[in-house]
Amino acid sequence: MRVSMNASVIAAVTVCLFAGCTGGSSPDSTTSAGSVDAASNTDSATKAVESGATESKPTAYRPVQLGGTSTATATGTDEVAGASEVSTAPPKFEDIVKALKPIQIMLGRWQGIIQKASKNEVHDWVWDLKSDPVFPALVLDITDGEFFTNARITFDPRIGKYQMTTSDAENIKRSFVGEFTAAPKDVPSEDGKTVERTFELQLTEVFGEPRGTRFQYVFKQQHNNRYLVEVKRARGTAGFRQIDVIGSQREGVSFAKADDDYGDKTCIISGGLGTSTVTYKGKTYYVCCSGCKAAFDDEPERWIARLEEQKAEKMKSN
Repeated sequence: MRVSMNASVIAAVTVCLFAGCTGGSSPDSTTSAGSVDAASNTDSATKAVESGATESKPTAYRPVQLGGTSTATATGTDEVAGASEVSTAPPKFEDIVKALKPIQIMLGRWQGIIQKASKNEVHDWVWDLKSDPVFPALVLDITDGEFFTNARITFDPRIGKYQMTTSDAENIKRSFVGEFTAAPKDVPSEDGKTVERTFELQLTEVFGEPRGTRFQYVFKQQHNNRYLVEVKRARGTAGFRQIDVIGSQREGVSFAKADDDYGDKTCIISGGLGTSTVTYKGKTYYVCCSGCKAAFDDEPERWIARLEEQKAEKMKSN
């Protein structure tokens, strides 16, 4: 009996040590304690799901499949305030487009400069409505990208969070979740002729590699023609530390406007500023990017019917 009790005590102490009973490393000064706690909660919840320990409890967050990358995890109930379980029903297309509209100022081609690597890269943002029709997204392609070669940002209205997936030159895929740390805001430009949009969107990796390395990206739109991406990394229980910055400047003359008054040049799909035209049955419509053009060419009657519905609703409200 004595031997059995000692073994139990040793087992309990071992579990306690690995579970962090004695405390973990202190977070980095640049990251709040809340961020470290959230990461710890995510890792613990993930292990619980894998062991089947939470089968009898409702989960508050089920990340969706983004761009073909499946994510299966659960976070604490604080992810969705007041919700015991998130609906698994498909979200509304219009809700996702509405949430993404404030950040579609990033559409187009940009010249990116990586600060520490002293390397240039071209960023090309477009709408993607075909890869995953349930979750339309803004997608980014970067030839020879330093940190990732493509990214896909969408929004899940069921949890009120933005979600991003990336893959790099070695085809390593990562999943992120986050929200605005500075809400989109429109301010008059210096010349007073346009409206400039600013925001900060922070996206934190949900899963790390086996060694425990995770990334965090903060998109900082400074005005219509410039945005920064702060690249941060965390190892183990340490806080995120900034390791580089990507500065991006829009190519050529800006076609961006941050307001919503585009008149006849409104993109039939995204509602953004149309920069090219498409034609169907003798009528011409505007689209804002190659992604919207591809979606229109595939299903022109769907988008025209949606446009007519929006016009009818607008007339009723007026």
